[in-house]
Amino acid sequence: MDHRLDKHHDRNSTKSKKKGATAAPEQPHFRAMAMMTDHEPKLAFGKDVYTPKSIVGNVTPDYQPAGVVVETSSTQAVASSPWEEAKLTLVGLYYPLGPCLERLPRYKLEDVLDTLRRVFPMLSLHTKYNNSPISASCRSLDQVALEVVILGARDDTEQLIVEISKQEGDCYSFHLYAKQILSAVTGRVSAPEPVIRCSWNLEALSQADTVTECEENILEAIDIAGRMVSSERYDAQKLALESLVHMTDPNKSGWSTSKAIAQCLLHPKDETQQKLSKIILELALMDSADTSPFGSGDRAMDYDNDSFESEHSYVGLVILSQALQIAAGAKTLDVKTFLEMCGFDLVGCITEKISEVQSKPHDAYYAVQALSALCDCVPSVRSLVRGADVEEAQLVGESSHLALATVTEKLLVSLQA
Repeated sequence: MDHRLDKHHDRNSTKSKKKGATAAPEQPHFRAMAMMTDHEPKLAFGKDVYTPKSIVGNVTPDYQPAGVVVETSSTQAVASSPWEEAKLTLVGLYYPLGPCLERLPRYKLEDVLDTLRRVFPMLSLHTKYNNSPISASCRSLDQVALEVVILGARDDTEQLIVEISKQEGDCYSFHLYAKQILSAVTGRVSAPEPVIRCSWNLEALSQADTVTECEENILEAIDIAGRMVSSERYDAQKLALESLVHMTDPNKSGWSTSKAIAQCLLHPKDETQQKLSKIILELALMDSADTSPFGSGDRAMDYDNDSFESEHSYVGLVILSQALQIAAGAKTLDVKTFLEMCGFDLVGCITEKISEVQSKPHDAYYAVQALSALCDCVPSVRSLVRGADVEEAQLVGESSHLALATVTEKLLVSLQA
């Protein structure tokens, strides 16, 4: 019995060596694909760690997923402006196409590129363009990272493929963006609807809100968020900050709840609220060279500190901006006292965020929203705002970011009042 097994094993080993197989287990997917070609598959997957799909060179360093090493090539071409000298590349023989794609006639390539150049700014996507292969790495205001790739079809030389894949972020929001982009590319819609609202209709929200939130529940939610943010666990910190983003958004939590949360952040009453308010401020105004208000903790060993501190900083800016917008709409929160209690030049720090609009348009968007709210609440702030920075942000918004263009126009009108 053992002799027969050994003989069977030797025969299989000899057969494997002849075929050039590796020690990694054979994948059924690639066996099926090999039956459709004249060549043996040369790829073998023996890794235990799954890495997201990516084409060489089409994920830029700014949007590279954490923990994923993207190969670079001497033939990689990154476009300084949208797709100059773009060349269509055939889809890889074993490239796993995703479900979010459309096939179009190849002669429509220029029309597709023109449509995408127009759609990305309308959806307020911060975009980096690559020429070879033709692709775009996009990040939305709600931190959905997606990749749009245009490839030549291998099974039909007269077709091209427009594929959209999610790199990170909320799945539902990603599908909203993908649906808008593909609908515009195929001509089903001429003008996509923005996924993120440029501004809130606070009056309508306050009138529609008939739910009176229990104060005890608000205090409990703030207490839990404060303890989680103060912990040394990255996942707890991130969950707490994301919860505060939703709680300060009246479209998601209701007017009464968001107003109560904003009051706790702008006018903290106890030690927990004071610590939480301080952390949100430090995060919102933190520069890349600054030290995080969090302790070292576990994430210092397991994560890239710079990228995750930058992520926390963005979320903190969103929370602060939304809290100030609620204060401007409520007209009952004393923002002037909040400015005096900060202990530093809050207006100047927010304006610095706007000056980085070329590299961080999403940060500039929320900084402009925060300044607009401060100007509405404290008119004397208008004299402290640098109009040149706001005008530059408006120019960037008009060329590539619809939401930013909308809010900067509102702020410029307020500064001239």
